[in-house]
Amino acid sequence: MKFIATKTETSMAELAHQAFDLKGSKSAIKLKQAEAALRQANPQLDDLAKLPAGTLVIVPDVPGVHTAPLPSLTGPSADVIAQLELVLAGAKNVLRQAASSQAQESDTSSSLAKNRALVKIVEKIPSLQSRLPEVADAAKAETKQMADDEAAHLKGLAQLKKDLSSLIS
Repeated sequence: MKFIATKTETSMAELAHQAFDLKGSKSAIKLKQAEAALRQANPQLDDLAKLPAGTLVIVPDVPGVHTAPLPSLTGPSADVIAQLELVLAGAKNVLRQAASSQAQESDTSSSLAKNRALVKIVEKIPSLQSRLPEVADAAKAETKQMADDEAAHLKGLAQLKKDLSSLIS
């Protein structure tokens, strides 16, 4: 099955010409067949004015009408790969900084929950006595979750870097 993507301000005729080879004899008849097949396979084409550019369109088989050759695809250039690797390195730095900041906030919450002066104040207010251990437990759980999330994100970034490397190999 083949697909094409819509372009800005596309008409059915333009889509048909993009999807099918409509040259030669009986091209007007082939165009009508191609347009009808595209509409039938793609109900979203009923209102092309509301269709965003880049929408995927199914190119159905139409008896007697050949599909247009697909454009050749080349891999990204070495410059593009280098730029993407820089972006990944930046994302890794941002991730580590965010994790460090969250760890600091969590440590601060844990420290406050253990602060003797705060504990003495809380002992005098019965409604807060159960909240202090809850804050400490929440900070501990947040620290663990943060470490797990950071590890998962770093693993994902490493996989993206590996995938990028494989594009130029």
